[in-house]
Amino acid sequence: MTKLGIILASARPNRVGEHVSRWVRDAVPTGVDVDLIDLREVALPAFDGTTSPKQGLPKETDHARAWGERIGALDALVILTPQYNGSYPGNLKTAIDFLYEEWSELPTLLVGYGWGSAGEVLPQLETLMTRLGADVIGSIGLGFREDLSVEGELFVAEEKTAALGEHLSTITQRALSNVG
Repeated sequence: MTKLGIILASARPNRVGEHVSRWVRDAVPTGVDVDLIDLREVALPAFDGTTSPKQGLPKETDHARAWGERIGALDALVILTPQYNGSYPGNLKTAIDFLYEEWSELPTLLVGYGWGSAGEVLPQLETLMTRLGADVIGSIGLGFREDLSVEGELFVAEEKTAALGEHLSTITQRALSNVG
């Protein structure tokens, strides 16, 4: 069975991300096991390794090992991020920086939300994940007013919902081809 991780990057108490994560989960193809990875619960500290993850050396701390094992167990990934001040939250950058090889060739979809349909954060995140070797297949941006309210009520256009389904199908198919 394909294991799909959905990283929920917002840690705010009144976050909209939980509503968006339900929208993503509802579109996941049947037969796919979902691991909702809430960075508020993972709560990694600022990167504290004495070596670069790119060196491929064993992880030195329990939290780094646990994080690496969790991401390493995934076949595909959706990163769900708000746009804060034109970028992604610091906890997402920290979570990404803890690892290197675990991102390599991982079929990845980026979903952002915010003012301007997350138009600034998604290209930045795509550049970062591509640099780390992830197989970024695309992105979907949801905008306040046109797709959701600031309280989290969703009214996403059918075109974006259909695109989400297509992207999820693509990353799960790529995950299966990577295994076989």
